[in-house]
Order: sequence, then structure tokens, then C-alpha cells
Amino acid sequence: MKRRLFLGSSMSAAMLPNMSPARAAETTYDFVIVGAGTAGIPAAIFAARRGAKVLLMDAAPEIGGTLHIANGQISAGGSSLQRAKGISDTPDAHYADIMMLSRGKADAAVARLTADEAPATIDWLLSAGLVPLPDHPVTGDSPGRPAYKTPRYLWAEQQGKAILAVVERELAPEIDSGRVTVLVNTRATKFLTTQGAVTGVRARTQDAEHDYHGRHVLLATGGYAMNPALFQNLIGQPTYASGSYPHGQGDGLALTTDAGGVLRGRELHRPGSGSILTSENFPAKVYARFITAPQTRMPWEIWVNNAGARFVREDEPDTYLRERGLVTQDGFRYAIIFDEAISQAAPPGIAGWTREKMEQHFNTHPMFHKADTLDDLAAKARLDAGGLRASVAAYNKSVASGDDAFGRAHLPRAISVGPYYAVIHLGHSATSSIGVKVDSQLRVARADGTLISGLYAAGEVLGSGATLGDAFVPGMMLTPALALGRWLGRTLAV
Repeated sequence: MKRRLFLGSSMSAAMLPNMSPARAAETTYDFVIVGAGTAGIPAAIFAARRGAKVLLMDAAPEIGGTLHIANGQISAGGSSLQRAKGISDTPDAHYADIMMLSRGKADAAVARLTADEAPATIDWLLSAGLVPLPDHPVTGDSPGRPAYKTPRYLWAEQQGKAILAVVERELAPEIDSGRVTVLVNTRATKFLTTQGAVTGVRARTQDAEHDYHGRHVLLATGGYAMNPALFQNLIGQPTYASGSYPHGQGDGLALTTDAGGVLRGRELHRPGSGSILTSENFPAKVYARFITAPQTRMPWEIWVNNAGARFVREDEPDTYLRERGLVTQDGFRYAIIFDEAISQAAPPGIAGWTREKMEQHFNTHPMFHKADTLDDLAAKARLDAGGLRASVAAYNKSVASGDDAFGRAHLPRAISVGPYYAVIHLGHSATSSIGVKVDSQLRVARADGTLISGLYAAGEVLGSGATLGDAFVPGMMLTPALALGRWLGRTLAV
């Protein structure tokens, strides 16, 4: 007996077909898909449409993965939406822009396949009911970040949930037909192998484990950003903020390395330009952000690392260069330093805050510090006092001479009138740069370059570095997951 779906906006365990994990283990599948999110659902839909028998499992209590919280931004060169608006574009042009915007650091094979598959993927979503915002597509232009040369970037009013609603509707008939079996609250614990080939997975539901066998195993488990221990192990710094999908625990990375696969992308981690967090009990929530884009507010302050040293030109207009300055700093941590005269003269540093609101936070919030001397400020903010004194003195000479060692042009006034202030920013990321290494056909690779037969991967388990490099490329988180999952469902042998 099957229960109807879509009571609300997502498929919970109670809304899915009533098949026990033990009974599901009795079938040998064409596809065993681990991860029922942005990549896994399209793979299941398109495999089932070709007559495949599909098992789709997820550790969460509902399907959808990061689509529950994502901004829903996608892009394609040559979509029907572009043609309808008279925009001429091609996958070749999209691919060229991806490699340009990622500074050539995105995986060329993954980017190429994504660009080729993106138009048909977006056309599928549009034909199935996705409604973009009226002025879309757009280029994705924003202060400090280069954009696409052609409008190809789009999203819907309900963001990721709009895409989730579409793919759930598309999946429903495949579940009703029996071609797709879905197991939620089911965590894969091990790949099953035969003579080095992956032939299924072992997975736990509540207190029982079962083996699920399949011709192809597709890994689509997402990232690791919500696993603080794994994040620390992989990146070497705390995860700091808790803004990602809660089930992004990095299961796929452990499964892959246990099977001999290799990971890549550590050097592509992006901590952004930092945020003010609610506490030092990490992971914490984002509380506020000091305005760091000079296009919005020119800096009156200096930024120093834990050693009290400046590390970047604070009025650098390129967001990427400011972010790459932070990624080399101890703990992805820095302090925004200013004095009383700047506090009174400069525009407020946090959007929407008054000067009075800012003042109320100093020495009452763990990220806001105030002291009468630079040495006392350094002690409160856990900065090296000698380094801070030297940095302030050098900066003040730059203000007087108009010649700054970092090339900073905006030098409004010296930092010399106590009390002194420090606002702590910590670099964090909602995405996972490290992921599973694959070849141009999304087959999982070993360290020696050989391939693990039967095992494929798509989505954020590939690592955001594979699709973004260490920069920002509009739409290149969700688009690769949707397009590559769909491609695997369409092309692997049934």
C-alpha cells in the first residue's frame, strides 16, 4: 500500500511509501543513490523514467537536502528562458565564464559537463513549473565581484524550496509506480565491494543494518560543513558558524576514503570575509557583519590578525583578494581596529546600526572590545600587543604621508585618540571545498588515478572547489548538482 505524498512542501517519512528497510534490501537495484538531495533526486527521476529500479536513501527524516535552505540560484547558457527574452548564449560561453570567474581553479571536466547539461536541466525545471523572478535571467553583478558577461543567472521567489517543490512533483509518479523506493532516516555506513568494484551499500535505519545491492552506486551525500570535528580535521580551523544544512555531516567522504577513493580541494577553502558571531561557543550563529566592501562604505579602520599585523589592503575593491587575504591568517580571525575619533566621525560600520547601538555592544558582547590603551585592547581582544602598536604606528605614518605599504588609498585619519575599539570577525563557510575526486564521467577515482568500478558521485560531495574554485561563480553550486545528477540518471546503463 502506498501513502499519498506532498502534505505540505516536503516528503517526510510518514508521506513516503510504506516499505520497510528489510523488505527494500530484498531487491537488487539498477541504481542505489546515497543522498536524496539536489543531485540524488534528479538522478532517481531520470533513471526511473528509463525503466531503472532505483533505491534512493537519505540520513535525514525528509528528502531535499540543501534545497530546504538554499537560495535556489542556478545558471545556464542557452536556456529556453534566455531565448524567449532574445538573449543569445551557449554552453561554450557559459563554460568560458565559469573558468574565468573561478580563476581557472574549477575542475575543467566537471565545469564542462555542467555547462553542457545546464540548459536542458533548467528547461526541464521551467517546463515542470519553476517560475523565475520576472527580471531574470541576470548577470549576477554585485559590488566587488565580477559577473557573467551574459544574463544567465536565475532563481525563483521561494528560492531553493521552489526547486524542491518541482523535483518532488517530478519524483512522485516514479515512487507511485514502484520504480523508485525511498528510505529516509537511513545512513549509509559502508560500501559493499566485489573484487574491488562497489556493488552496494550497507546502511543503518534505527538499530538495524541492511545491505542494499545495485549495479551503480551514486554518492550524493552533500558536504561536511555541519560536522565540526570533520571540518577541523580537513580544514585545520574551527567551523565557527552553523548556517549549513544540518545533515551535511560528510558521510560520503568517509565512505569514499574507506573504499580507497581520494579527496581534493583543501587549498580551495573559502572563509569569506568573516562575520561577527553570537558567541565563542562554536559553531555559533552569525550575529552581524561589519561592512567590508568599499563600494558600500569606505574603511576608516584597519584590520589586524592575531599577531596584531595588517594583512590586506582594507579598501581593496576586489572581494576575492580580500577573502584570499583572510584565508592565510591564523584561525581565519581578525580584528577591525579604530579609535574614538573615528567612532564619532565615520559612518556606522554595521548596516542598520546607529552609533549608539554599536557603543552598547562594546565590552558586553564577546566580539566587541573597548579599552583606554592599545595594550589593554590587545589583551581583551587576544591580539599581540606589540604587533598592534606597531601596526597602528605604521598606519598613522601612512595617513600623514599618503603612502600606504598595502596600497590603501582611503586614509581619512590616524588612529590615535582613546578609547580604542576592536570588532572581531571570524571567517566561515556554508559550503565544503573538499570533495571526492572524479573523472570526466563522474567515476570516483583512487589516489593513483585508477577508478573505483561501480561508484559515481555528484553534488557537493564533489567539493565546492570543483565547481567554484576558491571564488564565487553564480549558480555553480546548485546547477552542477542538478545537472550532473540528471546526467547520471539519463546515461548510466540500465
